[in-house]
Amino acid sequence: MIYFDNAATTSPINSLKAFYNPSSPHALGIKAERALRDARKIIASALCSANKPPSLQTITANTHYIPTPEEIIFTSGGTESNNLAIIGYVLANQKSGVSLVSSPYEHPSLLAPIRFALERDWAVNEPVYANNLVSFSHVNHETGDINDINSISSEIKKNNPHAVILVDGAQGFCKEDIDLHNIDMYSFSGHKCHGPSGTGGLWVKKGIRITPLQHGGGQEGNMRSGTENVPAIVQMAEAAESLSQRLAYNRNHVAKIKALMLSLQSNLTDVYVNTLSDNVSPYILNMSFMGVKGEILVHALSEKGIYVSMGAACNSRKLKQSALSLMGFKQEIAQSAIRFSFSPFNTFEEAEKACEITYDTVKQLRNVMRK
Repeated sequence: MIYFDNAATTSPINSLKAFYNPSSPHALGIKAERALRDARKIIASALCSANKPPSLQTITANTHYIPTPEEIIFTSGGTESNNLAIIGYVLANQKSGVSLVSSPYEHPSLLAPIRFALERDWAVNEPVYANNLVSFSHVNHETGDINDINSISSEIKKNNPHAVILVDGAQGFCKEDIDLHNIDMYSFSGHKCHGPSGTGGLWVKKGIRITPLQHGGGQEGNMRSGTENVPAIVQMAEAAESLSQRLAYNRNHVAKIKALMLSLQSNLTDVYVNTLSDNVSPYILNMSFMGVKGEILVHALSEKGIYVSMGAACNSRKLKQSALSLMGFKQEIAQSAIRFSFSPFNTFEEAEKACEITYDTVKQLRNVMRK
């Protein structure tokens, strides 16, 4: 098995450990609460140390925002985090009017809550209010294009100092440099960075008002009630700590794997690499093999033990216009596209084997299509 669908989900690095309810007053509850507190510190550090290693001493408040553990809200994943950020911000600021701004090819976890708020007339999608909430991804989930989140946010805030910036960091957390100086909220997902499914979080800069969507015991600073999944959160934090400490090494490793896979463009005719810019994550490679529909190629490769995708798993079974089409790619390119996505734990041998099998499979399918 060669698993090149790591943008959809990754395998956990560590096994789960047993913990008790962190709200319990006894010794075991206190131990769990301490583990949760340590995990919060690790995540805050990963959001910070990922941008300017080797020492936090080189980071000043004038050039980089240093997140604090108290600004981290643990959730069930990136989707809940984005919903909490968008709908929570709209509800907290509705009286003064909210404008929601995003591009049409962002991840569904951004677009769906925006649509939910717009359909109820809680907000508008034109920048007419000072309370603009601008949402975009750190790394595009389809093509791997990297947004310079700090520069983009700085430019937005020059035009509107009151604008609030939400960055979907699902594909960027523990993979790319992070500069939060002009960012207000940053979401992340555990299972995208070798943590367990059902974990994630939202960093909210102090002073940004959001309304909780879940009510009960007041956990997570009263922003997300419900007993925390301490074992999974601890596992996510351990994975984040490991990956963020090896950020440059991991990027270099997956870049070499991606370079091996890019040889398919040289060895086959009518192959396109789909990106919007030259600044692209080494973790994602979106390719179109003309003459072969992406869906057919994904299934054919799966039968041979190569696991890739056609893009966001959230959309894989839905008959919707693809993100590539919305980006302006020609229909035939969009229909022929598949996405390879890599992990630091993939090997060069896997890439070489995947290249060989993909080459043979594309040739075979093209011959069948011509008949």
